[in-house]
Amino acid sequence: MDSVNNSQKNSKFQEFVDAAAIICRSNAATSEEVITELIELAVANNPALDANAVKAGVFAREAMFPTVIAPGLAMPHARIAGLENLIVALATVKTPVRFGGDEDGEDVRVVVLVLSPADNPGLHLHVVSALAREFSDLEKIGKVADLQSVEEVVAFFGVVQMRLPAYLTVGDMASGIGPVLQADDSLAFAFRKFGESRVELIPVLDEDGKIHGVLTLRDVLKYNLPMELLESDNLTALYNLKPYAEVIGRAENIKVAELMSNEFVAVNEGVAAAKLIKMFLDSPINSIMVVDGENRLRGEVRLRDFCGKIFWE
Repeated sequence: MDSVNNSQKNSKFQEFVDAAAIICRSNAATSEEVITELIELAVANNPALDANAVKAGVFAREAMFPTVIAPGLAMPHARIAGLENLIVALATVKTPVRFGGDEDGEDVRVVVLVLSPADNPGLHLHVVSALAREFSDLEKIGKVADLQSVEEVVAFFGVVQMRLPAYLTVGDMASGIGPVLQADDSLAFAFRKFGESRVELIPVLDEDGKIHGVLTLRDVLKYNLPMELLESDNLTALYNLKPYAEVIGRAENIKVAELMSNEFVAVNEGVAAAKLIKMFLDSPINSIMVVDGENRLRGEVRLRDFCGKIFWE
């Protein structure tokens, strides 16, 4: 992954987006409209850009899932073939626009468009991560959304330092904390967590938020099965899934502690993200827990998501 030049470590936001790339208090009524406005502005400022190619790339990315990275903030982005330099444009809207569906979407007040060179995934991830950090303070999103002019937006960001470290960290690649369990939760409760989240692994935390173990669907599947069934070619005893009838019937009384595994992989959030590549390739793991210095859970890196960030997101 590409390192960012040291001269960029203390960059300001306006080094990525200037007054000519800002739309203040747009009248856009939909996410498509505000994204289109930003793309048209980016093309106007960079005539060499192919407007149709940019629109295709950005909206194809949005179709995967809307890029809302914090309440009130969306960051549509795309990697553009042939682009030499990073392009960032920002818009605020008078009335919040919906990103996503009516039921599962979110209202957004600030939209940041990021276009990056297709052949520089390191730069892309650096800037997206840095922008996400800068807007991690929800009050900042509200303050930007309430500004009344482009000049006020420029002045606001004039005192904001971008933080581009020398390399991407594991924390930059981690997803947020999803469902979690405690050892004394019931298996029935765990079933609900698995069903709601569609994950295959759930961390088990102690009262201090430290990782105590993990519960995987494989743990659930093999629970209460005699080993001889797994070692035999005779599957008669597994027909109609009868071995699981007892498990289902007792699920409210079975504790997660009876099934969970203490075998999991964890890495500190400050470690270079490049280490994840070796970790995934050196073992058959598909998920790595991300922890802080006191072993408290900070997130998770899944193999599929990690590859997505590098290759296609």
